[in-house]
Amino acid sequence: MTAAMSLRVEGVTKHYRAGGLTVKAVDGLDIEIEAGTSVAIVGPSGCGKSTLLGMLGGLERPSSGRIWLDGTEISSLPEAERARIRRESIGFVFQSYDLLPFLTAQENIEFQQALNGENGSGTNGKSDHEADLIKRLGLSEHATKFPDQLSGGQRQRVGIARALAHGPRLILGDEPTGELDSETSASVLDLLLEAQETTGATLVVVTHDADVAERLGRVVTLRDGKVVSDRSAVRRA
Repeated sequence: MTAAMSLRVEGVTKHYRAGGLTVKAVDGLDIEIEAGTSVAIVGPSGCGKSTLLGMLGGLERPSSGRIWLDGTEISSLPEAERARIRRESIGFVFQSYDLLPFLTAQENIEFQQALNGENGSGTNGKSDHEADLIKRLGLSEHATKFPDQLSGGQRQRVGIARALAHGPRLILGDEPTGELDSETSASVLDLLLEAQETTGATLVVVTHDADVAERLGRVVTLRDGKVVSDRSAVRRA
C-alpha cells in the first residue's frame, strides 16, 4: 500500500500584480490534511481554490508562508527538487486534460511511468496496473486513438488514468469532473475514491459540484483566499 502524504499549510499567501493592483488569490491560509484522507476544496470562482492546489503540488511557490508535504517543506525547495517530488509522488488530474496531442491514449497513460523509468511488462507492453486502469475507465476500444479523436469525457478519463498509473502518494484534482455528464462524473469519482482507498493515497479535489464534494471525507470552503468553513462531509453513495 502507498505511504500517503500528509500536508500542512501555515500562513500561506499568494499575491499577483494585475493592472497595477495586487490581487490576493490566497490570503493567510492555514490548513492540515492527514495522510490517507480525502478532502474537497470548494468555494466561489476566484476564491483561491486552484491557486492553493497548485501550491500544494509544488507547481507554484507561495508569496509568503510555508507548505510541508510529509514533513518536507516544499515551498523553499528549488524547482528541480519540486519537479522530482511531483514526478515520483503526485498525480495531477486537470479539467483541461493536458494530454500530449501526438501520443495515443495508451501512450499518454504510459508517459508518467516512462518519466519514472518504468516500462510496461504486461500484454502489448502494458503493465497489469495500466491495463486494469484502461479497462475500468472504459478506454479499451480507444487506447490507440489520439486525443483529437476522443470526446471530452474520454480525454478526461485518459488524464485520470495517466495520473494514477504510477501509484501516486498524493492525488490532486482540479475540477476533474467539470466537463463530464452526471453518470460519467460519478464513475470517475468512484475510480478516484477507489484508488485513494485501496492504495492509501491522500486525495484533494477542487470542485464546484456539491455532490462530488460530499462524497469525499471532508469539505473545506474558501472565500477571498481564506478558509471560512472546515467540516466532515455528509458521505453519499
